[in-house]
Amino acid sequence: MKYILFFLTLAISSIGFAQNSIDALRYSRNDYAGTARFTAMGGAFGALGGEVSGLLINPAGIGVYRNSEFTVSTGFNDYQASTNFRGETRSDGRFNMNIPNIAYVGSYKGDANSWKNYSFGISHNRINHFNSESRAYGNTNNSTIVDDYVNTLNRTNPSVESVADYTFPFGPSQAYNLLLIDRVNNQYVPYVFFTVADSGNQNLTNIEQTRLIETRGNQSETQFSFGGNYQDRLYMGGSIGFQTISFNQEYSFQEDYTYDRPAISTDTFTVTRFSEGSNLAVRGRGVNFKFGVIYRLTENLRAGLSIHSPTFLSFDETYSYGASSSFADGADFRADSVTSEFGYRLRTPARVNVSLAYLFKSRALISVDYEFLDYSDASFNDRSSYPNDYSGTNSSIDQNLGSSHQIRVGAEYKFNPFVARLGYNYQGNPYKESLRYNDESRSTYSIGGGFRNRNFNFDVALNYRETQIRSYLYSSADVPALTNESVTNLVFTVGWRW
Repeated sequence: MKYILFFLTLAISSIGFAQNSIDALRYSRNDYAGTARFTAMGGAFGALGGEVSGLLINPAGIGVYRNSEFTVSTGFNDYQASTNFRGETRSDGRFNMNIPNIAYVGSYKGDANSWKNYSFGISHNRINHFNSESRAYGNTNNSTIVDDYVNTLNRTNPSVESVADYTFPFGPSQAYNLLLIDRVNNQYVPYVFFTVADSGNQNLTNIEQTRLIETRGNQSETQFSFGGNYQDRLYMGGSIGFQTISFNQEYSFQEDYTYDRPAISTDTFTVTRFSEGSNLAVRGRGVNFKFGVIYRLTENLRAGLSIHSPTFLSFDETYSYGASSSFADGADFRADSVTSEFGYRLRTPARVNVSLAYLFKSRALISVDYEFLDYSDASFNDRSSYPNDYSGTNSSIDQNLGSSHQIRVGAEYKFNPFVARLGYNYQGNPYKESLRYNDESRSTYSIGGGFRNRNFNFDVALNYRETQIRSYLYSSADVPALTNESVTNLVFTVGWRW
């Protein structure tokens, strides 16, 4: 039962404007994009270096550079979703083009007897994409979102006056003003059942439910890196990253009511449809710091270590909500729309990466990265212009989110002037062990190749992952919707060295 209650809470809070565990996870869980080489090898560059997108993992990799470099990448993202709800399946998809990477690295010679090279780099990489679309459709005769709003009103027991003037917004007030809810004997009751039962000869036989959620946006990081190479043995580097976030979510939900006889115009207060919709627009910006080292243990074996500070984010968000209803007598009602503007701060978890890489002379290599972070360390805080108490939200994050492990594996084989690559990336479930009823671990498989000579390279990569998400259309829903997501990314990169 505790699993169901947990995911019911998340499902409902995710479509409102209040911050919650889902928001903390969304902006803390990175899905790095970058160059085609980085993508094809699963991002496993913590001990390799010499790859500009790899500086997202370990900034010490900039010390491996001996030449200056400029790269630019083009990406194509294909998102597909298939949602099963009450035995019905609906499929949706999104396709978009983006720039996952653009970067410059300048490398300069130092003292041949100590720090042999210094390098400076500026790069822009996409670290998350939020483009998705999922539709749930099903039929029932005993579960309605109106019950949610009735339960909320009876639990909080606001006055009729406060409900009627929208002091109690985002659902319950609108449903009351749309004549779906009445106040009888000091209790709120749903008209859709109360009136039908009172009519004596008309019974609700079916509720057709449809939910559509569309999201779009991205999370990107512009990173300034600096590092050096000490005697071709020790590589050190640090960086400061500036993140920007754009997230938009459009939500719509509709219920159509069918009775055991056709509803006619004399059936006053016999509701035939209820619909609601919301729009959430979020803009964020933040900063983080990274420090790392790579050490050449032998001629062919390298080890890497990097530490990422939390990212300190500040957000502005706008949330709007509206609803309408239709009745058998031809009446249509539209509730007052509600718009809210808010601001807040979020601190994401710190990260630790350890890595090993083995180079088979100049012919091939294999690299393995391990990353650890604890999502329960994420925490919200208010801004002076928007005072708010986030203690309850942060307590929920601590109770629900847990530690996670990420493993990245990459391999490369050269048959000059061509290169072939493979990669695998595993992200563990972000929820605590006791709440793993919903497994949101991710496995991403990648493949790629390219052409390389002394001064120019052209690379291509393709990666693919699947995830299943369990969600509830509203908190009193008797069954969840199961969405199978698949994401395919195709990346092309061109680069020049001098």
